[in-house]
Amino acid sequence: MANMENEQIDFSVEYQDTNGVVFYRNVKAEDVAEAKQIMNQLHPEAIIRAVSLVPNEVIGNN
Repeated sequence: MANMENEQIDFSVEYQDTNGVVFYRNVKAEDVAEAKQIMNQLHPEAIIRAVSLVPNEVIGNN
């Protein structure tokens, strides 16, 4: 992704807490790995279940 270097993309992260409750949170990151890292820093006890790219039309970045 050389042409997208340092570009922040919106990702939706699905994660589960220690009680089994599933949450979703949008984060801005350069890639999936960074989105996971951000969530691990915010919620180290959580299990990350999925990371999805948020389409631009959903967040209004047209």
